[in-house]
Amino acid sequence: MFIKCYNSFADYSSQYKLSQDEFYIYCYLYTNRTYEEYVLTSIDLIHQTLNISFSNKESSNKKIIMNCLLNLKQKGIISFETDQFKNNTALYITFREIETTGFEGISYEKFRSFKNVTDCYIYFCVARYQKLNGFKASYNDWASVLGVSRKTAIEMIEDVCKRGIIYKEIGEYTDEEIRSNQKKQEKNRYYIQKVEQKEKDVAKQVTTSSKETVQIVQENDTTNTANEQEQREHNWYVKGSQLTANDFYIYLTTNDEKLKKQAEARINAISKNEKGKYIVESLMKEAQEKVKDEKRKAEQEMLKQMTNAVRLKNGDIVAVDEKNIDSIDVNEVDCIFYSYYEEHLEGYGEIEGFQTGNLIGGKFVYDDRPDMIQRGWELYIEHVKTGEMLTSDKIRSIKDTVVNEFFPTQENETVKVVAKKVENEYVKMAERAKREAEQKRKREVIDIAAIVAEEWEKEEKEQEQSEKERQERQSKLSAWLDEIDKKRKTYIVEDDDDLSFLDELD
Repeated sequence: MFIKCYNSFADYSSQYKLSQDEFYIYCYLYTNRTYEEYVLTSIDLIHQTLNISFSNKESSNKKIIMNCLLNLKQKGIISFETDQFKNNTALYITFREIETTGFEGISYEKFRSFKNVTDCYIYFCVARYQKLNGFKASYNDWASVLGVSRKTAIEMIEDVCKRGIIYKEIGEYTDEEIRSNQKKQEKNRYYIQKVEQKEKDVAKQVTTSSKETVQIVQENDTTNTANEQEQREHNWYVKGSQLTANDFYIYLTTNDEKLKKQAEARINAISKNEKGKYIVESLMKEAQEKVKDEKRKAEQEMLKQMTNAVRLKNGDIVAVDEKNIDSIDVNEVDCIFYSYYEEHLEGYGEIEGFQTGNLIGGKFVYDDRPDMIQRGWELYIEHVKTGEMLTSDKIRSIKDTVVNEFFPTQENETVKVVAKKVENEYVKMAERAKREAEQKRKREVIDIAAIVAEEWEKEEKEQEQSEKERQERQSKLSAWLDEIDKKRKTYIVEDDDDLSFLDELD
């Protein structure tokens, strides 16, 4: 997937010219578009989810974001209803088609790799000329494009070239003299890929009219660069290297077609024997699990930003509200998302769950009742238009309504059983997910109970030890007293001794 970046965004003579901050916010919004090509967000949410910061101060950062949104709207690039809003105001943002020709496609992955807005903007300025033998520009040109002084432009360009964001080819000197003994130097050329070797006449210059040249620029600038060279480190090109699960992950997620072919060639070669085949399958499985896990996490984060949503049969998750729900075809819907605790969407139920069914061979099989599905969908649409988040209780209520409408006169036990089966099947997935959510809480309770039990056991042992020590002290005291008594009675009595005092002891 790639971001549609119009050439006019970097044309300082165009009404659509964007500043660095505005361009970055535009790209961010574009990567967060829904299936219906709109973004539901707020200043607070953008502030929390941006990969970079415009300012170290939170209030200043949010103010810059707000100004960028207003400027993008004023320039006719995006659209949303209100001009006055707070940081927590929900904004329904749509994208307008720009009346200009030529654009550059920047992949989502490439955009997310930039550490600051300047890197992102300069990369775009150069990328749109990559197919045309590079971007030819003087430092004065860069100053105009970036909206800074010539001195600052030089510092910025030298910095990005040093860090490999873009690459520079220094312009050659011509025979033309501009001052005494000083020849004119051609403008430098810039590329987004490193130029290993460039001969003087590496490309033939096409002599054409200015009109034809403009046409060529426009046609080439619409080329999608999603198939760009892979930037992440990997071992696919390293002969004899030991492949890892991360290499397979890169293979599964890259847009580099050359890399894919190289990886597939090595995979086929390794898989020729059983041991190699086992290693490939193990690493591939681990990489696939990582891809699935990232997808699940991304979906969870996406759902946290939505009030109501459905998953289509093609796998796309679509946020739905009163503006777009009527345009969704129920036949394209796979499942409906809902909330357990009215905090955010997390559970889901299949659209087929609006039908009745029967247990056959221990498996619940739905009846073929598209009319019940249609009615359930109509009731769901009514709920979405209230603006409230769908809850598990509400989805059960919709299900009950559908069953009652299609079985209005039957009050015998059979109908109740059917209705109960339908409810159980539709709620089953919800209960399963709910149990998973509760398990974490239970584990915390169990941990607390274990700590308490451990404390009780410790206290009981301490009491037992204390009692044992008391008994030992009592035993020693009794033994000592007995010894004293024996010594008293074994004194040798002499005839002339006066022992009358012993009578008092008795």
